[in-house]
Order: sequence, then structure tokens, then C-alpha cells
Amino acid sequence: MIKARRSIGTAGIVALILAVAALAAGPAGGGPTPPEVSDGAKDWPLPNGDYENTRTAAGSAINSENVRDLAIAWSFPIPGIGAYGAAASNPIIVGDVVYFQDLRCNVFALDLETGEPLWSRLYNVAEVVGPNGPAVGWGKVFVAKDLYNVTALDAGTGEEVWTTRLSEVATTGIDIQPSVYAGLVYVSTVPGTGDVFYAPGGIGVISALDAETGEVVWSFSTVDSPDLWGHPEINSGGGAWYPPAVDVDTGITFWGIGNPAPFPGTEEWPSGTSRPGPNLYTDSIVALDHGTGEMIWFSQVLPHDLFDHDFQSSPILAELVVEGMSQKIVIGAGKLGKVYAFSRSSGEVLWSAVVGEYDDAAQLDVLPNGTTRIYPGVLGGVETPMAYADGILYVPVVNMFTDWTPTSIDSSTIDFNNGTGELVAIDAATGKILWIRSFKTMALGGATVINDLVFAAEYDGTIHAFRAETGEEVWETRAPAGINGWPAVAGDTIVWPAGVRADPKLVAFRLGAAAEAAAGENGDDTGEDDADTGASARVEGRSAEKAPSGVVSVHDTALEAAGWAPDGVISMGEYSKNLSLSGGRYVVSWRNDGDTLYMGLAGRAEGFVAIGFEPTQAMKDADMVMGWVSRGEATVLDLYSTGVYGPHPPDEELGGADDILEAGGREADGWTVIEFKRKMDTGDRFDRTLNPGQTVDVIWSMSSTDSLDIRHNVGRGEARISLERPGG
Repeated sequence: MIKARRSIGTAGIVALILAVAALAAGPAGGGPTPPEVSDGAKDWPLPNGDYENTRTAAGSAINSENVRDLAIAWSFPIPGIGAYGAAASNPIIVGDVVYFQDLRCNVFALDLETGEPLWSRLYNVAEVVGPNGPAVGWGKVFVAKDLYNVTALDAGTGEEVWTTRLSEVATTGIDIQPSVYAGLVYVSTVPGTGDVFYAPGGIGVISALDAETGEVVWSFSTVDSPDLWGHPEINSGGGAWYPPAVDVDTGITFWGIGNPAPFPGTEEWPSGTSRPGPNLYTDSIVALDHGTGEMIWFSQVLPHDLFDHDFQSSPILAELVVEGMSQKIVIGAGKLGKVYAFSRSSGEVLWSAVVGEYDDAAQLDVLPNGTTRIYPGVLGGVETPMAYADGILYVPVVNMFTDWTPTSIDSSTIDFNNGTGELVAIDAATGKILWIRSFKTMALGGATVINDLVFAAEYDGTIHAFRAETGEEVWETRAPAGINGWPAVAGDTIVWPAGVRADPKLVAFRLGAAAEAAAGENGDDTGEDDADTGASARVEGRSAEKAPSGVVSVHDTALEAAGWAPDGVISMGEYSKNLSLSGGRYVVSWRNDGDTLYMGLAGRAEGFVAIGFEPTQAMKDADMVMGWVSRGEATVLDLYSTGVYGPHPPDEELGGADDILEAGGREADGWTVIEFKRKMDTGDRFDRTLNPGQTVDVIWSMSSTDSLDIRHNVGRGEARISLERPGG
């Protein structure tokens, strides 16, 4: 669906159309570099700023003398919330336009000055994990519209130009921000996407598509064995998660490649014995000819990886003077927790450096019996992009462990709340560590150099600016939400996705901007409960989707709460608050009397609807209620999520109790409505204690199927609700 946005004035629209028309002549009209890139030296036209992936904005007005004048100029509410938040990518800035994609694949073009939307293309795909994001070139915006299809949009209108499907395997899809060069769009599939990570038979494939037609020009399998090392019924692997570096002098592209699977193994095949050997080209850097996909060289840093230690980060190209000689290098890193420098011409390793908490056990190719703790863990090491300037490499690091046996991973040790972070500065000529700065939470905001400063961000939303040479901190601020994305810089403005938890926003920090601008002038939606109005997310520019008569009705909280009945009909005054999500397709209604919580869940789906209270990470530790209606009978379950991705068994199976006091529901006209009540404090260790006046983080989902065993395939997300104080 495409929606025109609020007017920015005739002059602004005309300027956008003329600018796009000037670029739309296509790849044949010029050299290999798109005009958006060649003319955008002061913009942020590529995912990491430039083809070398340096993430450097030397032309910006921001520096250590004025960084304290940065304030929020505008913020744009991000509607698409997935399992890992709302944003795990980099905005693109071309001229006066910001292009951005959220983790539901929705695409937006915004005015850089005001944050006003120019157009939006809404896909609302629930299964995407990320990273994702747009690429811009030749008058088009290139995105993955879902897990399997790459789409070109007209940069001026958002209209679809072409679509190409890259995967026919349900569990192998696209989780990468594309890049553009020489009339081609570069993208990769990975077998670790969707609701099932690294299912058997998946092979990551890098592809180059014709920017004009979408035709696949070449493809490269990142696995050297078409039968997946003899066991396609068990194994999978490879693929690229982040865009490549491009050497524009030689036409060579450099890619970081993901891990093999299963990790670490299975009951029948412990320690990866189903995939003997080094499992090429996983955990490698590969150099490919940009026009043909021919492999020039590869270098594998971790043969037979057992621990999901992708070498996935975007490589960085640098040219150094070492002992009086010019040396062109490519630098790579990943979840292994090591940084490597290679000769750009041969792939020879020049140096390596350990960053963050690291244990040599990460190099094991056979695990001993029992439990082994590995640093870094599956969410540790170098997770997000590095930066480079003036001979110094800046590396954001996550410190987190994972416990393993030869056949399994202990998912309870994958806890975002236990992770910490670092920013590490390294001499790019030698690999020597120059300085380290530690963070309380995970460093998931990448690293970005702006003149004499390097910026980094934490998972909790804290943004830091350090002197690039010494690491001295000169500025710190807190974004309105947590951060799992990285910024674009143009002129005096930094555009940073803050997409974690219940209030996700795309935030523009600008020199001299008034602090009052944090609220924005574009209908800013906080993501908290729209108390009493039932308004849908205003960014979509439309009111809530109409529910069937008698099933859901918006109410006025000035009315005294009516009597509550779990009949699947949410009636006038029955609840005191409601929150509309997913463009009005999911509505949560609630009230409490200080002792008991009364709640209604209404989803535009013909399967289950569910809500989870206070998860610690993704689904983990969520106190969940799930319900559906079959043949007129409602089933409502009291559940607890034991892992990041589940499972979520009934409390009774874990030794707790079913604390749903009363429940019921109704299914009609494509909607499922479940109503239930429970004590605010049940005394059950598998339930969250809820208190009047508390703001509660929740996750929600809905499905087309009436089954606890089928994942949410219609919608899911995060939100925040406020529990009122009775009589307050």
C-alpha cells in the first residue's frame, strides 16, 4: 500500500520530482557510479556512507567545538516493529530526502529539514529479522519488500517499478541492505531468516541484479558444496548480512560471509560432524568481480565454526603508508570477536586483533562433554558496522557469553540485559589497540566518524561522542528509544534510528535545534497508549481499520466503566483505555480496579491473538496470554516464554498455575476477540506482578491458525500500556 503524506508545499514537491527526473536516465546514461552517489559527496548516499564503508562524514559541520549544540530537530514514529525492534539498518540521505526502511519492510521518503513524509510504501511483513534498508540509484529506491523479493521503487513517488524473487526456500531469505554500483543492485540471501533460523537445506547466495529491469545478472553461492557437505537434510550456511565494499579502481567487491549450521550440532551429529571439513566459504571474506561474480580470492578466518560466529560485518577499504610503502588493505570483523586486515590484492592476513571479551575456546572444532561457556556468544563480538578515518579503525563490540553442549545451545544465556559494550580504537597499520571505552549496555549503534569525533550508541539508547584521536568523551545524550541501528550524516544533521522497545522513532539531531522540537511537527506518535481515542498510528495517515459491528467499538473514558463480560464483544465503556496497533488491525483494551486486570484483545485474524507482559528480550520471560475461537468455543491459555524465540508452554507445565480467572471470545467478520481477567498480583512466579500506575512493556501477535504450535504469521510487535490508578 502506498500513502501520500502531508503536504510540504508545491515548491517542495516540484523540487523532488525534478531532482528524481534528472537522475532517472538510468545506468546507461553515465559511468558506473549512480549520480546520487557521485553528486552526493556531502550526503549519505550509500549504506555506510561511501563505497569503502568508512562511515566517515568529513564534510559535516559537526565537530568537537559545537557538538554540545546538537538537539532533536524532528522525530518520525516508526510503525513497523518486529522481533528485534523497529529499525536495524542505515537511512540513506540524497539531497534533501531521507530514505528509510523499518523492520516490517515499510519504506519512507522524508524531508531532511522537517521530517515530513513525502511518500510511504507499506508492506507490513512480520517475519523479517534484519538488517535491511534501502539503496538509492538512478532514480530508484531498491529494497527487499519481504523475505524473498527485491523491489525497485520510483524515488519520487514510491511506486513499484519491478520486483524480482530471489528465493524459493521458505527459510532462506533476504536480510541485508542492498548496495548499488555499475548499473547493478547487490544483495544476498541468508539461510538464517524468518521464523526458523538455519533450517536444513538453505544456502546463502549473493546476486547482482540489473538496476533497470531487475534481471539477475550473476549469482555466487557462498557455500562450496551444492549438497551442503553431504547432508542437505541437516546442514545450511553462508550468505551475507551486510553490504560489500567496492574498490572502484579495480571493480572488485568484498563481502563478509556468515556461518555454517547446525550450530553446534544435533543429537545424532554433535560438534558439527554432519558437515566435516572447513565448510567453505563460511566465516570468510570473499573478493568478487563486480560485473561477473567471479571469485578473485577468499580468506577463511574460522574453519568449521560451531558457534554462529559469522564474519558478517561490512568490510572496510583503507590505503596506508607502512614503512614508507603504500599498502591497500581490506579490514573485516564479525561475531568471532576478532578484527582482521588482509591484503586487498591477495587476501593474505596482515594482522588480527582481539576485541572485547574473548576466549580461545571460540576456536574449538570439537566440544567436550558437558557445558562450555564461550566468549563471545551468539549475540556478541562485532555485531554492527565499524568506521575508519585517518589511519584509525573504530570497532563497536558486544560482550556477551553463550553456554553450549556438543549438541545444543542454552538459549537462557542469550540475554540482552546481560550484555555490555565497548568502542575500541585500533591502529589500522599494525592492529595495535589505541584506546577502549566501555558501555553499560550493548554497542549496537555502529561507529561513525564526523570530523574529529567518533559516535557510538548503546542498546539502551545512550549516544556518545568521543574525540577520535584520544577517546575522550565530549558529549552524551539519550534517544527516545533503544538503538539497534546506525546513523546517516549530512551537513549539520545526524539521522539516527532508535527502534528498540515501545517508542521507536527515526530521530534527527541538528546543530542549534531547539530541544522542544523533540515532539516534532508531523503528528508524532509516542507508541504509548492513545488513551481514550483509539486512533491508529498516525504515521500511516489513516484511522483504524473498521471492525465488525458489535465486536469492537471505540469508547469514551468519560463514561463510567460498564459491567465487564468475557463475551467477545468490546462494548462502550467496558474498558477505560485502549491502544490501536498495526494500522488498527490489532486493538488492546484494558482497565483495572486495583486488584484485577480486565483485558480485551481484538485482532484482524482468524487464528490466535496473544499478548505478553514485560519480556526481558524479544519473547524471553514474557508472561503471556493467548487465545482463539474454534466452532464458537474460546480457548484462552496462561503461558510463559522460556526463551528468546520461545517456546512458551502453559504455566501449569512449568509448575505454576493457570491464573486466568474468567475468559471468553468471539470470531466474526475476519476478527478474533478474546477477553479475560486475572489478578494484578497472582503470586505465581511465572506471572508478572502488575501495579496500578505502572507503565508495562508488552509484546503482541496474531495468527491465521488456532494453534499454540504455529508461529504468528499475520502480525506481531511491541508496545507499552499504562495501568491507571483506580479513582485517580
